[in-house]
Amino acid sequence: MNAPARVMDPVQASGDGHLPGSIWLVYLCGAVLFGALFALERRLIDDTVFAIARERGAALFSLVQTTREWNAQHGGVYVPVGDKAQPNPYLDHPGRDLETVDGKRLTMINPAFMTRQIAELASRGDGIRLHITSLTPIRPGNQPDLWEKNALQRFEAGEPEVLELVREQADAPVHRYMAPLRVQEPCMQCHAAQGYEVGDIRGGISVSMPAGVLVARRDELLQRAAALYLVAFLLTAGLIHGLLRANVRHLRFVRGINAEQEKLIVARTGELAEANRCLAAEVEMHQRSERSLAASKARYRAIFDSTAEGIMVTDPAGRVVQVNPAFSEITGYGADEVIGRNPVMLGSGRHDAGFFERMFAALGRDGVWQGEIWNRRKDGDLYVQWMSVTRILGPDGLEGYVATMTDITSRKKAEEKLRFRADHDALTGLPNRSLFSDRLQTAMAKAHRHGDRFALMLVDLDRFKGVNDRFGHLAGDALLVEVARRLRDCVRGSDTVARLGGDEFAVVLDEVDGFDDAREVAERICVDMARPFELPEGTAEIGASVGIALGPDGSADAEELIRRADAALYSVKRGTRGTFRFFEAEPA
Repeated sequence: MNAPARVMDPVQASGDGHLPGSIWLVYLCGAVLFGALFALERRLIDDTVFAIARERGAALFSLVQTTREWNAQHGGVYVPVGDKAQPNPYLDHPGRDLETVDGKRLTMINPAFMTRQIAELASRGDGIRLHITSLTPIRPGNQPDLWEKNALQRFEAGEPEVLELVREQADAPVHRYMAPLRVQEPCMQCHAAQGYEVGDIRGGISVSMPAGVLVARRDELLQRAAALYLVAFLLTAGLIHGLLRANVRHLRFVRGINAEQEKLIVARTGELAEANRCLAAEVEMHQRSERSLAASKARYRAIFDSTAEGIMVTDPAGRVVQVNPAFSEITGYGADEVIGRNPVMLGSGRHDAGFFERMFAALGRDGVWQGEIWNRRKDGDLYVQWMSVTRILGPDGLEGYVATMTDITSRKKAEEKLRFRADHDALTGLPNRSLFSDRLQTAMAKAHRHGDRFALMLVDLDRFKGVNDRFGHLAGDALLVEVARRLRDCVRGSDTVARLGGDEFAVVLDEVDGFDDAREVAERICVDMARPFELPEGTAEIGASVGIALGPDGSADAEELIRRADAALYSVKRGTRGTFRFFEAEPA
C-alpha cells in the first residue's frame, strides 16, 4: 500500500518567517492585470483626443465646403480687382473679368479661389492651415503633398475621411484631417470639360491643426492614470502581502498539532486563501468600477460644460434631464427652468406637425437627425439654429436623446444680406441688371405658359447731368433715390422696377391687356418725373423718356425685346423728350 501523501507545511517550504516563492507570481499577475487596465485607459484617452480633433477638422471642413457650395450655386462672385484680388489665370470662363458702367474692374472669384483665400485667412489665426488639393490640380499651388496624395488615393478606395497625428517642423505634433470634395451640379459649368460627373471626387480639403495642447493634455491624463493604477496595484499587493504574512504566522502557531489536525488546517487554510482571493477580486472590481465611473463623469462634465454648442439631454419620454451652460446662453433659460419639462416650450410655432413627424421617423430609422430649426428664446425673440439629435440606446432599450444646437441666426442674416447686395442696386435698393434679367425671363415664361401679355419699359432721365453739374453728385444720388420711389409708386406690387445703371431704369409690367394698360403707366411715369424734386441743395426739374415693347411677340427673346424697347426710347430722345413711344416694327 502506498504511503499517504504528506501535505507540506508552507512555513517549512518557504523558510522560517519568509513568504512562499509563489507570491511573486501573484505580484506578476497583478502587474499584468493593472497594466492591461492602464492600456485600456490609454486607448480610451487616445480615442477621445482623436474624436475632438476629428470634430474640429470636420467642422472647419464643413464651414469651408458650405462657403464653396454657396459660391458654386451662385456661379461665382465678383470682387473689385486690387492687391487682394487679381484675375485668376487658371479660371477659364468667358465672364471672368468685367467692367462696371462707372469704370470699375471686377474679376470672378470661383469656388476654388475663394476656398484658397479662406484658407490663407485661417492660417493667420491660431495656426490652422487649410489646403484645397487634387490628384489632378489645375493650379500648380494645389499640388498635394505626400500625406495629402495618400489621403486622396484612400478616398478613391472608398474611405470617407482621414485623420492622423503627425510630426512636422521641429517635431511639433499636428492633427491632419482631410475629407473629399465631390462634384455637384453647380460645379459642372467648370468641371464638365474635364470629364467629371456629378458625385465624382474632384479633390479634397486638408485641415492641419496644431495638436500641442491636446497632446499635452493627453500626456497629463496618461500620467495621472498611470499614477492611479500604480497606487491601486501597490495597495492591492500590500493587502495580499499582509494577508499572506498573517497566514504564515497562524500556520507557525498550529504546527505542533497532529497530522489530522494539520490536514484540516491545510484544508481550511486553502478555503481561507480562496475566500481572500475572492474578497481581493471583489475589492479590486469595486475600486475599478468606481474609478471608471468617476473618470466617465469627469469626462462627461468636462465635454457638455466646455463645448460652445448648446447640449440638451432628455429621457425616453422627452423630458429634459440635463443642459449645459451654452444651452442657457443660447436660449436664455436656466437649467432649473427647463429640467423636467418638454422641449416643446422652446418651439417657435413655425414648424407644422409633419416636420416633427419626419424628425422622429429619422430618429427611429437611423438613430440620428440633423437640420435647421426655428426656436424662440426666453425673451420671445425668434432664432434659427442647427440642431443634431442622437438616440441613446442601452441594454434595456431606449434611454433618451441628446441634442446639440448651434445658433446660426447671424450667419443666416449675413447670407440674406449678401444675397440682397448681389441682386440689388446699392443706392436705390431696386433690382440690378442681373435680377432684372431674371425677372424679365420669368415674365416671358409666365406669359407663354398662361397666354398673358406683358410690357417692357426702358426709362431714361432727361437733364439729369445738369443736376449733377449744378448741385453735385450727392444731390444727384438723392434725386435717383426719389426717382426710384416715384417709379415704384407708378406700378403694382407684382411689377418690377430696376435700375440698370446711371440714370437708366427699367420696368416690367406683368399681365397687361395691351397698349392701353402700358400707355396709362407710361403717362403716369412721365407726369411724375416732370414734377419738381425738392432736394436739400435746391429744386431740380428733370423729365423722363420711355421706350415700350410688348411681349411675347413671336420668337422674340429677352434680348430682342430689350433692343425693341431701346429703339423706341431712342426715337423719343431724338424727338420731343419727356414722353413715351411704343416700338413699331419697320415694314418688310
